Amino acid sequence: MKKYSSDGLKNLSPWSNPKNPDILFPIESYEKLLKTLGYQEVSKWLEGWSIRGGANLAFSAWPRNIKSDWIWGIGLPFLSEIEHSITESKDSVLLGISGLPGCGKTSLGKWLEKACLELNWPLTVISLDDFYYSATQLNDAMEGNPWGVPRGLPGSHSIELLNQVLDHWSNTEEILAPQFDKSLRNGLGDRSGWRKTRTKILVIEGWFLGCEPIKNSSIIELAEKNIYPPLGTQERIYRKRIQHSLCEYNSIWSRFKRIWHLKSLDFNSTRNWKTEQEKNMGKLRGSSLKGKSLESFIRMIQASIPQESLMNINSDVIIEIDSLRQIRWVGVNEDK
Repeated sequence: MKKYSSDGLKNLSPWSNPKNPDILFPIESYEKLLKTLGYQEVSKWLEGWSIRGGANLAFSAWPRNIKSDWIWGIGLPFLSEIEHSITESKDSVLLGISGLPGCGKTSLGKWLEKACLELNWPLTVISLDDFYYSATQLNDAMEGNPWGVPRGLPGSHSIELLNQVLDHWSNTEEILAPQFDKSLRNGLGDRSGWRKTRTKILVIEGWFLGCEPIKNSSIIELAEKNIYPPLGTQERIYRKRIQHSLCEYNSIWSRFKRIWHLKSLDFNSTRNWKTEQEKNMGKLRGSSLKGKSLESFIRMIQASIPQESLMNINSDVIIEIDSLRQIRWVGVNEDK
């Protein structure tokens, strides 16, 4: 496993000369993001992370095949967001990570928690998926969906509970949140206990986090060209139901200080990512989605929410990644 020393930090950075072959994203938009986070001088930002270990920080928490574009393109900038929030805000701060299933949200969250532990910064990362209903309610909520999926859709989460948890946290900095184990019930999943902790900075990750209802009904019924077979009648009908469900999430989205979107350049990449994710879960937990169940889940991801909506999440920061999860662009969402 490749490790990085502080001495070699500059040679790995986006400004290294010769250029680091792992860094494929342009520098201009990246530097603009750093300024938005409160770092006007790149040299001082680089020096600050050199002192803390930089690319070597919590390195063991990254996946074994991590490349330095993730460390520089999103890891250290997100930590800078956290640092800025700690120093500049007296109140608790809620941040979000959005991206298609399998893109790397969970791995990023685990690294952020480990890195902040080493830095002694108050951070907790939870998943929107932890707020799925418990088994019986979840079965009722998902009954009749045309993909036969047991969870994942807008409408499968307890928005009331999530709002209660966030209200309590914003007043006390105490988190008491459910935990959901997707390997239970032979891969159908169920709640598996509660997590209690205290934190000033809370990060929530989810695959449609920040996704807003579409006002144009013609787009809801639009059959994307890259969906095969084309949307069926029941899928089109259920799409409208999902749009109504998304309205309930607006009370959550409005709470975020900033949402970071891991935006796939190819929507179909999530097929390979989700397949890989479930295989890994099967190895680790002994149970996962597979066969027809996995195919149905992937179809749900592709067809349940218009892809135009998922590709244009109401985010503040965009990190564009290709099918290999290589970062191709990082910067502020100029459309917001």
